[in-house]
Amino acid sequence: MSTLRCVRSLLIAKQALNTVKNRLTSVCIHDVIRHNTTYAQQATSSRRGWAYKTELSHRRIEVGPEEERHPAAYGCWNHDSEVYAFGQRLGENFDEKKLHAAFVQRSYWEAEVQRQEELGLGVDVTIVDNSKLAQNGQAFSSRCIKAYLRFSYPRMFEEGIIAIHDFLMSQSTLLQVATSLGVRDLIQSVTYPPSEEEHVTTLMAVIGALMESNTEHNTQSENMSHDKTHAAKQGEKQAEMFVLDFIIPQLVGRDVTEMWDLPNPMGLLSAMLKSAGRGEPEPRILWASGKNTLMPVYNVGIYVDKKLIGKSPGESAIIAEDMAAREALKNLMNVADSRQPLLLGDRLREVTLDYESVNTSVQQVMSSS
Repeated sequence: MSTLRCVRSLLIAKQALNTVKNRLTSVCIHDVIRHNTTYAQQATSSRRGWAYKTELSHRRIEVGPEEERHPAAYGCWNHDSEVYAFGQRLGENFDEKKLHAAFVQRSYWEAEVQRQEELGLGVDVTIVDNSKLAQNGQAFSSRCIKAYLRFSYPRMFEEGIIAIHDFLMSQSTLLQVATSLGVRDLIQSVTYPPSEEEHVTTLMAVIGALMESNTEHNTQSENMSHDKTHAAKQGEKQAEMFVLDFIIPQLVGRDVTEMWDLPNPMGLLSAMLKSAGRGEPEPRILWASGKNTLMPVYNVGIYVDKKLIGKSPGESAIIAEDMAAREALKNLMNVADSRQPLLLGDRLREVTLDYESVNTSVQQVMSSS
């Protein structure tokens, strides 16, 4: 009986071992198959992905770069908040409606009117374009720049003042100022990015908005205790400081005499000295080098009443004389390279500019001589 029990136990144990062995074998085979299948899928997807990405790259090159889009296209853009932050960065007290209107281009306003007409609604456009603000701002900026230049260069001829003014009011200069102030994304236009003209128009409109904002603010805050003329002067003072702080500094590091083309510097110098009661200019060669070479150098000085008022080198005696006359004019007009720097920043706060005075013109000097 005991023998049968032992044999039965051995058979049961053998059967259990076979079952375990079969299970382990099936599991190993399944793992191998699964591993091989996964590897094949990965290899296939990797090759397909490489081909797919290569095709996309070729298509991107054929189509060209993506068009630049406004930040509003990506979401998280609040135009009112951005305009408010712009005014706070400048540290100016803008009227909210005026500042918003300064960024609305005429094309955007026309598109809004057309959209309402297409929808069959009555044309009721609450926004106002910046045309009037830009016109007022440009006129004031022009007068302010001329007044400051006449204050800084009292001895310069009026033609030179106009030439420097034209440089500061040129589209390239104002575009640089507008870009530095960060008005690009704030401009409301039918196209993006805005054109250079729209940048300049917006900058002038911001100046016009600053004038009117301060006028209205002063009138309301003082409970009409002062008349509108006084309030307007306060607004113009704020706009004046804006122009002097952002546009005038574009002259730093530049030779203002290069902006003014003088066709006959020696003739103008003679007329200028004669009107001042001084003697005729006498050009003299101070020294020369390499006369018989391909690169000669002549250094000519201009003397008046036995005093040297200007000198300059040149490739020939004629060129050196012309350059020396220009240097003499720069010294007489007090615009030489060694002059004191322009008055900028806080030192201008107490300065009162004269908008009525005009410098002497070249025509007046030539006619008097």
